[in-house]
Amino acid sequence: MFTMDFDVNFLWLGWFALAVAFFLIEIFTPTFIIIFFSAGALFAGCAALLDQSLTFQVVTFFCASVALLTLLRKQMPKIFGQTSSDDEVFKDAAINATAIVVESISSTISGRVKYQGTFWNAEADEAIPSGSTVTILARKESDPNTFIVKKD
Repeated sequence: MFTMDFDVNFLWLGWFALAVAFFLIEIFTPTFIIIFFSAGALFAGCAALLDQSLTFQVVTFFCASVALLTLLRKQMPKIFGQTSSDDEVFKDAAINATAIVVESISSTISGRVKYQGTFWNAEADEAIPSGSTVTILARKESDPNTFIVKKD
Protein backbone atom coordinates (compact mmCIF):
# COMPACT_ATOMS: atom_id res chain seq x y z
CA MET A 1 0.00 0.00 0.00
CA PHE A 2 1.22 3.49 -0.91
CA THR A 3 1.66 6.00 1.91
CA MET A 4 2.64 9.63 1.65
CA ASP A 5 5.41 10.93 3.91
CA PHE A 6 4.38 14.48 4.84
CA ASP A 7 7.63 15.17 6.71
CA VAL A 8 9.50 15.61 3.44
CA ASN A 9 10.59 19.19 2.90
CA PHE A 10 9.38 20.49 -0.47
CA LEU A 11 10.01 24.15 0.36
CA TRP A 12 13.16 24.09 -1.77
CA LEU A 13 10.96 23.49 -4.80
CA GLY A 14 9.06 26.70 -4.08
CA TRP A 15 12.30 28.68 -3.82
CA PHE A 16 13.59 27.28 -7.10
CA ALA A 17 10.25 28.03 -8.79
CA LEU A 18 10.50 31.59 -7.47
CA ALA A 19 14.05 31.81 -8.84
CA VAL A 20 12.81 30.73 -12.28
CA ALA A 21 9.94 33.24 -12.12
CA PHE A 22 12.33 36.08 -11.25
CA PHE A 23 14.65 34.99 -14.05
CA LEU A 24 11.82 35.03 -16.58
CA ILE A 25 10.77 38.49 -15.42
CA GLU A 26 14.36 39.68 -15.87
CA ILE A 27 14.44 38.32 -19.42
CA PHE A 28 11.42 40.40 -20.39
CA THR A 29 12.50 43.51 -18.45
CA PRO A 30 16.31 43.70 -18.71
CA THR A 31 16.91 45.95 -15.71
CA PHE A 32 19.73 43.92 -14.12
CA ILE A 33 17.92 44.12 -10.78
CA ILE A 34 15.41 41.24 -10.71
CA ILE A 35 18.17 38.75 -11.56
CA PHE A 36 19.66 39.29 -8.09
CA PHE A 37 16.39 38.25 -6.46
CA SER A 38 16.51 35.13 -8.62
CA ALA A 39 19.98 34.39 -7.27
CA GLY A 40 18.78 35.07 -3.71
CA ALA A 41 15.95 32.59 -4.21
CA LEU A 42 18.49 30.00 -5.39
CA PHE A 43 20.52 30.53 -2.20
CA ALA A 44 17.36 30.21 -0.11
CA GLY A 45 16.45 27.02 -2.02
CA CYS A 46 19.85 25.59 -1.18
CA ALA A 47 19.24 26.45 2.49
CA ALA A 48 15.89 24.64 2.26
CA LEU A 49 17.61 21.59 0.79
CA LEU A 50 19.93 21.62 3.80
CA ASP A 51 16.84 21.55 6.09
CA GLN A 52 17.39 25.03 7.50
CA SER A 53 14.48 26.82 9.19
CA LEU A 54 12.09 28.98 7.18
CA THR A 55 13.39 32.05 9.02
CA PHE A 56 16.94 31.19 7.97
CA GLN A 57 15.79 30.70 4.38
CA VAL A 58 14.02 34.08 4.25
CA VAL A 59 17.02 35.84 5.81
CA THR A 60 19.29 34.07 3.32
CA PHE A 61 17.06 35.21 0.45
CA PHE A 62 17.10 38.86 1.50
CA CYS A 63 20.78 38.98 2.49
CA ALA A 64 21.97 37.24 -0.67
CA SER A 65 19.76 39.40 -2.90
CA VAL A 66 20.88 42.68 -1.34
CA ALA A 67 24.54 41.66 -1.16
CA LEU A 68 24.64 40.56 -4.79
CA LEU A 69 22.71 43.63 -5.90
CA THR A 70 25.11 45.90 -4.05
CA LEU A 71 28.28 44.15 -5.19
CA LEU A 72 27.46 43.27 -8.79
CA ARG A 73 24.85 45.77 -10.09
CA LYS A 74 27.41 48.04 -11.77
CA GLN A 75 29.29 45.08 -13.23
CA MET A 76 26.33 43.54 -15.09
CA PRO A 77 26.23 46.02 -18.02
CA LYS A 78 29.98 45.48 -18.53
CA ILE A 79 29.50 41.71 -18.53
CA PHE A 80 26.73 41.95 -21.13
CA GLY A 81 28.55 44.40 -23.38
CA GLN A 82 26.69 47.62 -22.64
CA THR A 83 29.74 49.84 -22.42
CA SER A 84 31.00 52.57 -24.70
CA SER A 85 33.76 52.23 -27.22
CA ASP A 86 36.52 52.87 -24.66
CA ASP A 87 35.06 50.08 -22.49
CA GLU A 88 35.29 52.20 -19.33
CA VAL A 89 32.77 55.01 -19.64
CA PHE A 90 29.04 54.41 -19.97
CA LYS A 91 27.20 56.54 -22.48
CA ASP A 92 24.37 58.51 -20.97
CA ALA A 93 21.53 58.88 -23.45
CA ALA A 94 20.36 62.03 -21.70
CA ILE A 95 23.54 63.98 -22.47
CA ASN A 96 23.00 66.42 -25.36
CA ALA A 97 19.28 65.60 -25.39
CA THR A 98 16.64 68.31 -25.14
CA ALA A 99 14.17 68.80 -22.32
CA ILE A 100 11.42 71.26 -21.41
CA VAL A 101 11.65 73.42 -18.30
CA VAL A 102 8.54 72.93 -16.15
CA GLU A 103 9.74 74.89 -13.09
CA SER A 104 11.93 77.91 -13.77
CA ILE A 105 15.62 77.60 -13.05
CA SER A 106 17.87 80.34 -11.68
CA SER A 107 21.60 80.38 -11.14
CA THR A 108 21.04 79.87 -7.39
CA ILE A 109 17.87 77.75 -7.25
CA SER A 110 17.35 74.47 -9.08
CA GLY A 111 14.22 73.90 -11.11
CA ARG A 112 12.61 70.97 -12.88
CA VAL A 113 12.67 69.73 -16.47
CA LYS A 114 10.65 67.13 -18.31
CA TYR A 115 12.78 64.64 -20.20
CA GLN A 116 11.27 61.57 -21.90
CA GLY A 117 8.05 61.93 -19.94
CA THR A 118 9.78 62.06 -16.55
CA PHE A 119 10.44 65.06 -14.34
CA TRP A 120 14.02 65.72 -13.25
CA ASN A 121 15.74 68.30 -11.08
CA ALA A 122 17.85 70.71 -13.11
CA GLU A 123 20.49 73.35 -12.49
CA ALA A 124 21.95 76.01 -14.77
CA ASP A 125 24.39 78.91 -14.69
CA GLU A 126 21.69 81.27 -15.95
CA ALA A 127 18.02 81.97 -15.32
CA ILE A 128 15.76 79.87 -17.55
CA PRO A 129 11.99 80.47 -17.50
CA SER A 130 9.36 77.75 -17.45
CA GLY A 131 8.42 76.50 -20.93
CA SER A 132 11.91 76.96 -22.38
CA THR A 133 13.76 74.25 -24.25
CA VAL A 134 17.13 73.27 -22.78
CA THR A 135 19.98 70.97 -23.67
CA ILE A 136 21.19 68.54 -21.02
CA LEU A 137 24.94 68.97 -20.58
CA ALA A 138 25.66 66.50 -17.77
CA ARG A 139 24.41 64.94 -14.57
CA LYS A 140 25.32 66.59 -11.30
CA GLU A 141 28.18 64.60 -9.82
CA SER A 142 26.81 64.61 -6.27
CA ASP A 143 23.23 63.83 -7.41
CA PRO A 144 22.82 61.82 -10.66
CA ASN A 145 19.09 62.61 -10.65
CA THR A 146 19.85 66.29 -11.28
CA PHE A 147 20.73 67.49 -14.77
CA ILE A 148 23.02 70.40 -15.59
CA VAL A 149 21.34 72.23 -18.47
CA LYS A 150 21.77 75.23 -20.76
CA LYS A 151 19.14 77.21 -22.62
CA ASP A 152 18.85 76.48 -26.35
